[in-house]
Amino acid sequence: MSELPVSRRPRCPEYVQINSVDDLLPYLRSVADRPYHAGALHATWDLRKGEKILLRTDNWHDPLVVEACAQVLEEYGCDYEIETLDRGPRPDLDGHDEIDIMLNLTAEVTADMERWAEMDRNATYDKVLWGFGGPVLGEANMKIARMPFVSRELVANPGNLVPGEIIAAVDEWTDKTIKRGVSVRVTDPEGTDLTYQLPDHYFSPDRSTWNMDTALDWWPQSPDLIAGYMPGHITARPLWMSPQPGVDGINGVIAGTMNHIGPYPHLRMTVVDGRITAIEGGGKFGDKLRELEERTKDIQYPGFPGPGLLWLFEVSIGTNPKVHRPRDGYLSGWVCGIIERTRSGIIHLGYGTVVTSAREVEAANLGYPVGHWHTHLNFPTVTVRTREGEEIVLIDQGRLKALDDPGVRAIAQEISGEDADYWLDEAWIPAVPGLNCEGSYEEYAADPTAWTKAELQICRTQHPMFMRMVGAEHGKPRPSAGGGEGHACGH
Repeated sequence: MSELPVSRRPRCPEYVQINSVDDLLPYLRSVADRPYHAGALHATWDLRKGEKILLRTDNWHDPLVVEACAQVLEEYGCDYEIETLDRGPRPDLDGHDEIDIMLNLTAEVTADMERWAEMDRNATYDKVLWGFGGPVLGEANMKIARMPFVSRELVANPGNLVPGEIIAAVDEWTDKTIKRGVSVRVTDPEGTDLTYQLPDHYFSPDRSTWNMDTALDWWPQSPDLIAGYMPGHITARPLWMSPQPGVDGINGVIAGTMNHIGPYPHLRMTVVDGRITAIEGGGKFGDKLRELEERTKDIQYPGFPGPGLLWLFEVSIGTNPKVHRPRDGYLSGWVCGIIERTRSGIIHLGYGTVVTSAREVEAANLGYPVGHWHTHLNFPTVTVRTREGEEIVLIDQGRLKALDDPGVRAIAQEISGEDADYWLDEAWIPAVPGLNCEGSYEEYAADPTAWTKAELQICRTQHPMFMRMVGAEHGKPRPSAGGGEGHACGH
């Protein structure tokens, strides 16, 4: 293992068989007790007796999960309604499907925003539990919390048990560290090597937030949220674009095999002054990106530094160490790659129009193709250089350094006592042949979907064998659990 480019060995939790509502309740009660944070990518329901709640689901949600959510709402004394959207048959997906999904997403999310605003004006609900990503309205009378629980395994995930105060401490450390920077370098063993600047005009005068005037211009519906941060989704640059190319010096290479939907063959893209100028490989995902680039290369999008659709705007960091990739039903409907972007230290890079921003809506109204697409980095190393010349390692081979910070660990100790080490230890590290387990990276990268599906199937049904097969390590056990459930890997 020492000769492989990534020293962080694979790991995964044992598969938890869920047969009843009672099996799901501990996870949902944990979410129900978490303090609410506007825009949090993880679920922070903070349920209160007497609240008027709308639980928004669709026909891709497991009915047992919906039943368990309803039982928790009843336990907490909420006055609730359940609304179910019919999305039609649940499709089998692959990474290239992100292109079409994201091209259609803006209309749906814009409609959601408009409906939320109407419900807020009419005081229809105190809180809605709805969706699993993207920005939401800023603080108003009605709170908008996430409902990412499509499958039983997505509920029975140790990430839903992490105390909210611990995640908040990790979020705050990560955000403050980024905002100390004047330049950033992001590398990853799959081939990404990006550098960019963080000029002063991106920030408030004291650099405690992103620039509020710019946030208000791009995001009139939620400027406070964009100027601050979305918990569980810490942006390593602001969610907008500079008006002139080259201002922030985004240059280098983006490379990888994963997006929000699923895997795709190895993709390599060259970035010059923020614009993607060359797209190599990527299978069907790469083909679709090249077609989009050709179709939009001469269009001047509102707020963009120059013509074309494929400009990099997003460098976002997950912060929950206990999240893991789902195994049961992987790539069926929303049981896909979207959850893993929230695991601590995983970065997703976003390119295209800035999702649900005023500029994206304006472009859609002009009839332009709109949407944004992603490359996930599972083992990134991120170095932040401060004005004083200090080099801070923010992420080391996918290990978010907030988890090792003495201040964060002190908070975890205060909140959870002997469980602190467990909560600050990742539950899941993907096994990638040639990077952190034996095998050929080239063979993996040619068809990562085949490997990933086989990996997840074996991990689910033959967990001890899988652990031996990939040379995996066991995560830290949870002392207060007394073994069994709560261990990152239990054999």
